[in-house]
Amino acid sequence: MTDSPKPTSAAPTGAEAVTAAWSGLDRLAQYVVGGSIAAVVITILGLPFGTWDSTDFVLLILAASIIAMVAAAAGTTSRDPEPLALLEGASATVLAVLAVSNLIEILFNLDLGDRGGIIGILFTIALVIAGVVVLAGAFQRVGGLPALHLTEGRGVGVAAAGLILVLVAWVLNLSIGQWTMAGASLSLAVLTVATAVILVSRRVSSPIPAAWAGVIVAVFGAILALGQWGDLNALGQEQVELGPLDFLAFLLYIVGLVMIIAGGVMTALEQKPINLAIDKHETVEPADRVNRIE
Repeated sequence: MTDSPKPTSAAPTGAEAVTAAWSGLDRLAQYVVGGSIAAVVITILGLPFGTWDSTDFVLLILAASIIAMVAAAAGTTSRDPEPLALLEGASATVLAVLAVSNLIEILFNLDLGDRGGIIGILFTIALVIAGVVVLAGAFQRVGGLPALHLTEGRGVGVAAAGLILVLVAWVLNLSIGQWTMAGASLSLAVLTVATAVILVSRRVSSPIPAAWAGVIVAVFGAILALGQWGDLNALGQEQVELGPLDFLAFLLYIVGLVMIIAGGVMTALEQKPINLAIDKHETVEPADRVNRIE
């Protein structure tokens, strides 16, 4: 007699497949994936209540959440998780920046009826919590602040300081200024991505320093700023009387934007090309690779 072949177990489906996939993630990846899913659900549920007054804001939140979720899930089993880690970190930062900025606008908006009332406030706070969880998980997965090597060259420090100035300026604009997230969302996302690219550019091996990509993105942010300056002048001429603080906040925003561009250029110029004997091509020597923390 011959032994009959043992039946192979069927692949899990439905809830079992979801549970198996979730169990395959490390703890920090679960934070990122879970927080991203929560951000998507919260954003969609808030739409019928009018919680979000900007289409750009909604689309950017959904895009950042989905990218962070996919990058975290795929990076767990990827043979080369570094590019996914950088993508995950950048999208998580955009998600958190937009969520917190939206909360600041809501807190200084006395007319809550147009933003879903108390329910809108709850959705807004929940989105901030989800964004912070995603950012914390992604940040720890790439090794935290030391992994950015902010002390390696002046360029990254200048770019990081520029982003801080931009964020401070938009806090002023959204709190006591005349701006809303409808005008802030795209600029905040663009400049956050530009700075993230500059900060991690030393880890990217390429014939041309990756920091130049951050500079290009930041220049696009500068083009947006030109349009916003026109909007601000039109607002002052047609609707409300602008005060010195409105122009001061915008000036701070411009200074931060220029610092991001300058920091990107400095970072690109600081990355010295090396010659590889195998192919005789110039490439940029990357810094230490990102090590994920399980």
